[in-house]
Amino acid sequence: MKDIKEEKTIGEKTENTAPEKAPAVTSRTPFWSRKMTNVIKTVGIFLMLIHHFFTIPDYHPENVNYPWASIVSDIFSGPTKICVGLFAFVTGYMYYFNKKKDLCYSLKSIWNLLAKYWIVAVPLTVIAIATGLSRLNIISIVKTLTGYSSEIMRFGWYVYFFIFMMLYLFLIVRICKDNPIALTFVSFILLNALASLVYSQLDRNDERLLLAFSNCWRTICPAMAGYLIARTGLFETMKKFLDRIPAWIRYPVLLFAAYLAMMFPKNWYHATVLPLKLGSLHLGLLVNKEIIHVPVFVFCLVELFSFIERAPFDDETKKHPLVRFFEIFGKYSTFMWFWHSMFFGVLGKYTKGCLYAPRVPVLVFIWGVLICLALSFVSDKVLTLLTPKKRLSSKV
Repeated sequence: MKDIKEEKTIGEKTENTAPEKAPAVTSRTPFWSRKMTNVIKTVGIFLMLIHHFFTIPDYHPENVNYPWASIVSDIFSGPTKICVGLFAFVTGYMYYFNKKKDLCYSLKSIWNLLAKYWIVAVPLTVIAIATGLSRLNIISIVKTLTGYSSEIMRFGWYVYFFIFMMLYLFLIVRICKDNPIALTFVSFILLNALASLVYSQLDRNDERLLLAFSNCWRTICPAMAGYLIARTGLFETMKKFLDRIPAWIRYPVLLFAAYLAMMFPKNWYHATVLPLKLGSLHLGLLVNKEIIHVPVFVFCLVELFSFIERAPFDDETKKHPLVRFFEIFGKYSTFMWFWHSMFFGVLGKYTKGCLYAPRVPVLVFIWGVLICLALSFVSDKVLTLLTPKKRLSSKV
């Protein structure tokens, strides 16, 4: 996800440009600070690790038996999937505040993410081939390096989705000239209806293609929700309303709302196809209900953490210890996402035993986080050496 510059930079006025050349640059600043972006990403990556480490029994080694795994899967598998929606939403939200929403910016963002992904994917691919765990040809290597293949990088699909998202945001904002009504209609109704038509015509035997298409068109929904909320200033309006409520009521309500946004029955989280038959055509909407519960969760999260870090930690030189803790992981969240894939692809034959060695779930989680964080720290240093003149920021 694209980290933005400091708020005062975003807030600087820029020269007006003609509508046909580029959308107008906003003088508003984001609802949350840069450090709060890292907090949101940390919550997202922690939920992702919990989801993959514990809520999918098939991922557990044969010698590790968690009798409660099926119960955890039924209760928490759906809710923890909010993690991907968080990253997509923040990317869409922050995209609105970029000074230049042009193709050049989108391509740079894509390159920045690919550079991080390849820092992880290339060595893991080499190891998989060298150990005989995978026999890749040129085509399968390309699929791995774009995230299309999950043989080695099990959760690398966000790479091709991110490419789609950055190009989609660029085109949709230009086409609709940043009009919120037009954006809502075209992105959530018109294009998703056409996408559902294409989806119905895809080869049902090609599971990878179906999954890729579904991942792109359904996950784009929370990203567009993020952009529209930034465009309309909805969070600011919500805050003005909530500020009228006494604090002793406001924050328990926010906590409860965040709980509901996560723990609503798992069907709430599933992308949904609303079918409609028109003769031989199958038309409908590719709808992801995350357009509702992800914004609610993010808003509550920002407000609750803002409350936590208040005095005596509201000075610019001071930060609440909890916020500082979350900022560390947020900075490396993209690399942590990529590195944890090694536990569940073909390399899991060797790495999965290491991950689950502590056996106790809490210790497994801490151990897995530390492994991913250490590898991410090294990867970040390598990337800095390879791109000394560029400061690549986290994309997801």
